Amino acid sequence: MRGTRQGRCGAAGMLLGVLLAAGCASGEGVDGGGDSTRAEPSAPTTPAPTTPAAARPLVHVTVTGGIAGVRNDLLVRDDGTYTTSTKTGPKGSGRMTPAELAELRRALEKADFARLPGEATGSPVADGFTYRITYAGHTVTTDERTRLPALRDVFAALPDD
Repeated sequence: MRGTRQGRCGAAGMLLGVLLAAGCASGEGVDGGGDSTRAEPSAPTTPAPTTPAAARPLVHVTVTGGIAGVRNDLLVRDDGTYTTSTKTGPKGSGRMTPAELAELRRALEKADFARLPGEATGSPVADGFTYRITYAGHTVTTDERTRLPALRDVFAALPDD
């Protein structure tokens, strides 16, 4: 009797599996009709993990010129992280302390970029440096000879890397 019962259960299980597979493969319900109501998968009950929003740029400084024809970039983000690069590629990265970041923000606000001229450069200087600073949608270009006094505190507050 034991062997017979296992045989019937095994056959019934196999038949059920075949019917379910056939119903899933045809896209129709078990009854074969195309109009059967199927439940849509429900949304997960736990929220999907999200990645934190990337920090936005706070200030971008580009220095070009000099006898070697340098191009150095510094990008400080609003969370205090920063990256530096040269014309040959990435150079370094770091994070400003909260106090350093606060000082930079104060200097940027005090400079009042919206009122600064877009370009404040003098006559060209052989092998001189040009500074391009972008903050809050405003870009100011200056050079080492004409460096605007309003930007003095900004330059002092930038990371040294």
